[in-house]
Amino acid sequence: MKKISILLATVLIIANIHAQDIVGAWMGSLKAGAVKLRIVIHVNKTEKGLTATFDSPDQKAYGLLVNKVELVKDSLLCEIQLIKGGYRASWDGKDALTGTFSQGPGSFPIDMKRLKDDEIPKQEVKIRPQTPKEPFGYSAEEVEYDNADKTIHYGATLTKPTNQTGFPTVIIITGSGTQDRDGTMMGHKTYAVLADLLTKQGVAVLRVDDRGIGKSNLGIGVDPTKLTSKDFAVDVNNSINYLLSRADIDKKKIGLIGHSEGGMIAPMVAVKNQTVAFLVLLAGPGTSGQQIWDFQMGRNIIKPNLSEADKATATEIINKMNEPFAKSTDLKTITDQMKANYADWKKNVRNSKENDLLYANPEESFLKVAKQFQSGLYWLNYFLNYQPAENLQKIRIPVLALNGSNDIQINSTENLAGIDAALKKAGNTHYQIKELEGLNHLFQTSKNKDQAYESIDETFSPIAAAIAANWILTEGVKK
Repeated sequence: MKKISILLATVLIIANIHAQDIVGAWMGSLKAGAVKLRIVIHVNKTEKGLTATFDSPDQKAYGLLVNKVELVKDSLLCEIQLIKGGYRASWDGKDALTGTFSQGPGSFPIDMKRLKDDEIPKQEVKIRPQTPKEPFGYSAEEVEYDNADKTIHYGATLTKPTNQTGFPTVIIITGSGTQDRDGTMMGHKTYAVLADLLTKQGVAVLRVDDRGIGKSNLGIGVDPTKLTSKDFAVDVNNSINYLLSRADIDKKKIGLIGHSEGGMIAPMVAVKNQTVAFLVLLAGPGTSGQQIWDFQMGRNIIKPNLSEADKATATEIINKMNEPFAKSTDLKTITDQMKANYADWKKNVRNSKENDLLYANPEESFLKVAKQFQSGLYWLNYFLNYQPAENLQKIRIPVLALNGSNDIQINSTENLAGIDAALKKAGNTHYQIKELEGLNHLFQTSKNKDQAYESIDETFSPIAAAIAANWILTEGVKK
């Protein structure tokens, strides 16, 4: 019996050493045609076994969640639900992995080498002036919680005013794309700065990692390619339930701040969840997703200063190439329809005329967009068919809608007008609509509409944050 115990202990020790050996950072280059992307996988050891995250430094994506990590003898498996794929490789027992990286239906050979600490590509973090630094002057608590059936886990930060009670609390709902709780992008931490500015003025803020990043998982058994704004509305409801479980939160003063797509999700939640006391919509949509998408794509491809007739011709093909996304979630169906729409348009438009109207060939451009969006076609289809007015017309709680005059992603004039019209139709007498001069989609003070986000040191306009905080503390929680 003693010999068996010793043998078992020895096996466990060897297995543990074997697992520890693969711990570290591994990097290889993914080649797909002319594209070459570095992929970095960070393998770690915890009490529960191996865990991992992965980076795509050339796409400025870091810390993405690897949902499952297994090492069986010399075979490594990393399952990444976010891209509906992962990495399978053979390990030489030392410093080399030979394997295949998959994303959706595509797979690519990629070999990886172990990196030394000084070889690991680091995320370029430019410290912006508004990035919060300790001491904050308020309470900042890292929290984690689950949905009711424990299938979704969330990581978040709750900031609260100190030495106060009865303060309002808001949940920040992020914009499109997978974002961490801070809204980290190009050295900016948009939502961390917004939370900092609001909490210093007396508003508690819960900011949450999106599914598949940070400490939030995608959900057990979830197909990430089929997640839409409707699923993200479920996440907001789960966060509301978490706040309701806390004795330090005033249950009658819970509101939502939705930015961009978040400004579409917030009303979706509010019409069904009576807990929501008020809404702040930051660059939220007031027109259909299709109109917003047409606007964005048109701005990127249609040349400026065209005659009304030429602009109409150019707009026609942009809208025709966008239409298939709203009608199907199947890539082949979408691309076939795009080709047919382009061929039909070309019957009346010469090549020279097309070049005068557009920066790029619309067929080539949209076929590339379709392929790039392959894993997000369900999300895009839902977005394009969404009509904000359907929910806004049911909202009677206080609403503040803000947008910047320099926003090139959500046209400020059109979308604020759409929100205004819908709330009027709802009979809502407790809302304010404001366009803020010189602010862009991220609520940075910008010189013009074309100034790049990364070229601006300001992360979030203190003026915009003060307007939001003052409104929440007066109108938002008014009985």
